[in-house]
Amino acid sequence: MIAVISDDFTGAAEIGGIGIRNGFSVTIDTSVNSNYDCEVLVIATNTRSLDKTEAQKQIQQVTKELLALKPDFIYKKTDSLLRGKVGDELTAQLEISAKKKVLLVPANPLLKRTVVNGIYYINEIPLMESNFFNNDFAKGTTSSVLDMIGKDYKEQSFSVSLGQELPNKGFIIGNTPTNEDLMGWANLLDETMLPAGGAGFFDAILKKIKSEQKKELSSLVFGKKALYLCGSNYQPSRAVVKRAKENGASVSYMPSTIFNNIDYENVIQKWANEIVKIIQKKDKVVIAIDELECKDVENVSNKISYIFGVLIKKILEKVTLEELLIEGGATAYSIIEHLGYKKFYPEQELSQGVIRMEIEQTTKMHLTLKPGSYQWTDSVWKF
Repeated sequence: MIAVISDDFTGAAEIGGIGIRNGFSVTIDTSVNSNYDCEVLVIATNTRSLDKTEAQKQIQQVTKELLALKPDFIYKKTDSLLRGKVGDELTAQLEISAKKKVLLVPANPLLKRTVVNGIYYINEIPLMESNFFNNDFAKGTTSSVLDMIGKDYKEQSFSVSLGQELPNKGFIIGNTPTNEDLMGWANLLDETMLPAGGAGFFDAILKKIKSEQKKELSSLVFGKKALYLCGSNYQPSRAVVKRAKENGASVSYMPSTIFNNIDYENVIQKWANEIVKIIQKKDKVVIAIDELECKDVENVSNKISYIFGVLIKKILEKVTLEELLIEGGATAYSIIEHLGYKKFYPEQELSQGVIRMEIEQTTKMHLTLKPGSYQWTDSVWKF
């Protein structure tokens, strides 16, 4: 069995999709248990939303529990753009795993995300010049992967290209200008290394392993009643929602003044009731964020995720859905926590990172997840 630790839920789903694409049976869980009947086990954490101490503590605990299962190896799924506490988490996992070094390959050339001579590029533009994530990165950050890994780990990190001599310890960050380079890095893995990085690197590792039995994927048949939740700050996704509304889709935006209420539970309840009526009448609804009055509100992102978790729980108490589609890892994790969902079985990879799954705790509804920075597949919007 291959084990994977992901720092967010949509990343775990993306890894699951790559697993079934390559013919492996996959289980996604939010905690480590003792009995699994799968070839790839993905543990979905939410460490990207935690502080350093809590993130490291959780990574160490999950790593210990996975090692007890004696997996072939443990892969650390990181954000492809190295957001989050990548250096902190890799250090914690390295200590528990008794490995000498990390081979970190975050790039995904198929998505135009490359690392060349230590510089991260999006569509051939240095990351910090691309405005790809607007204000998600701290001011003054550069496009150098040695800076992106964190100042505490810069001295032990090395930008290396294929063919160069590898350091004996520390973080080896692989330059990856082409998709072929991913397989080159996969071929260099050995027992002294902790493999880590994006979905593209994991895909290359699985292709190297070559599963002998390919799983037949079922054809895509969506259920009738569906709720799309577009909870990310990614502007292209917001634009897609606006176009959907212009084309007649039922779109319900988070009330702009929700944070102006001392007790916004009543606001959430009222909003949930409105959404339930839309589903009962139209079958499908899109929930999204437009403009919010939150200038002086602290931890806005965490509070938004919490609100969505409460909202979806209230909706499902009054109406039965067949499809729940969620954009954004923190949002998705909050929702499954509120609903008590823990174990998932990827069924279909609709496109890169867009994964439809069965939920162990309910047979009535499928869950489809997408990272905030990816695009929904056309088949979803046509549905």
